Amino acid sequence: MILFSFMIGFAPLWIIGVLAVRAMQGSSPVLTRSECAVYGAIVGPTLVMTILFLLAWAGMPINATGGATALSIAGIPLLWLVRKHLGSLQIKQSLERLKGMIAASRPTVRWNSETLLRAILGIWILAKLSAGSSLLLHDPAYNDDVFNNWNYRAKILQNEQRLTLEFPYNPGVPAGVAAYPPTVPLIRAWIAIAAGGWNDDVIGLIAPLSYLLALAIIFLAIRREAEGTWALLGLYIASSLPLSLLHGITPYADLFVALHIAAALLPIFHALRSTDVASRTAWLRVGALSAALLPMTKNEALLMHLPIIFVLAAGAIAHCAHKRSLSGHQALRAALWYATLTLAVLLPWLLYKYSNGLAFGNAKPIDTALAWQEGALRALFITWVLETNFLLLPGLLGALLLVRQRAAFGTPLLVLSLFVLGIIAELIGIFSFTGLSAEALRQTGSARGIIQIVPIMVILATLLLRDWWNAVRSS
Repeated sequence: MILFSFMIGFAPLWIIGVLAVRAMQGSSPVLTRSECAVYGAIVGPTLVMTILFLLAWAGMPINATGGATALSIAGIPLLWLVRKHLGSLQIKQSLERLKGMIAASRPTVRWNSETLLRAILGIWILAKLSAGSSLLLHDPAYNDDVFNNWNYRAKILQNEQRLTLEFPYNPGVPAGVAAYPPTVPLIRAWIAIAAGGWNDDVIGLIAPLSYLLALAIIFLAIRREAEGTWALLGLYIASSLPLSLLHGITPYADLFVALHIAAALLPIFHALRSTDVASRTAWLRVGALSAALLPMTKNEALLMHLPIIFVLAAGAIAHCAHKRSLSGHQALRAALWYATLTLAVLLPWLLYKYSNGLAFGNAKPIDTALAWQEGALRALFITWVLETNFLLLPGLLGALLLVRQRAAFGTPLLVLSLFVLGIIAELIGIFSFTGLSAEALRQTGSARGIIQIVPIMVILATLLLRDWWNAVRSS
């Protein structure tokens, strides 16, 4: 019953997301059904809630009518676009070609040592997730953003039925909490509205869903590039990280950001790996949609992640144009997709922030006073490497980047490598030179920055490990 109540609200958002992803592919589908379902579950809720935010800002109440209106505004044109493309001969031919590729990549199952290894690995992953989840579900959530931000703001939105910058029921909440994008609280408020009222068990399903989507996008991204055993290995690595699992049980928003980062960055990587122009441009359009929605997740997505993704997208488009794998006109159209979609989302949000005097930091203004913060670098090393938050992943990835430099920086994996290194450099700079060093010294927020890029780190580490293993076997 809890799952049914949750799906009443989430399913329409998911359908909109699938339609949006299919529409972005145009007449050249590149995503499998599983990939389309995962990407749709990521972008759909954010897309619809962005529209609902604009409607609420214009005065429409946040209730069933407002939600239905937002769904209609998003769904009707997307459905028309999908039907238009599905009616063309080109997409039918592309679908047949895609089905053939998928069938060719899935040989008949034979019970050999590799199949047995996959089965054991899969069972062990399920056992670990079940045991870890059952233990964590009995622990109380940390009394921070869980209570005074995401769920709390969602309850206010549901009760007030309007956007509000005030917190009348809990004056102890920092005023800067209102500076966060309203997307996450709106999603939870909408699910509560669709379910007929607030239920913590129903709303709490968002966290494990985000965790499962993170595992799914990791598995599918690796599976597209490597054998199923490597995809399972990546899944095993991701499911082994203690802090990721904790975020998969506790209703924070960092896995939500991680999903949007992966959905925005991976299409750039896949575009560079594509062998034909139609697939390359389709991937870039999907990436443009996901990148445009990033600013509506958390403030750091706008300030830290989106600029790097834009630079990488521009570099990928320029590289393709230089190599003649995209014409000048096609490269310009790809760049315009990124610019147009991002401005369509970003300008209203920036105007809302400016008109209400909202800061760009998370719950506090950005600290522009730069000075070396004693002990911050050591605290980051302890949190990221020495503690068990991420086990051996940081050390493994660092070693692979050194050992497999040609693969990491001389192939399309360059996109993932530069993103990870760029974000880590930004985090080190922020915590080492600003007042946010307190977050690192207290170990209260520095690990969240890594959580947001864990899917990319796992994918990169697994593919580099595969490259190393193939080199060892061939030597």
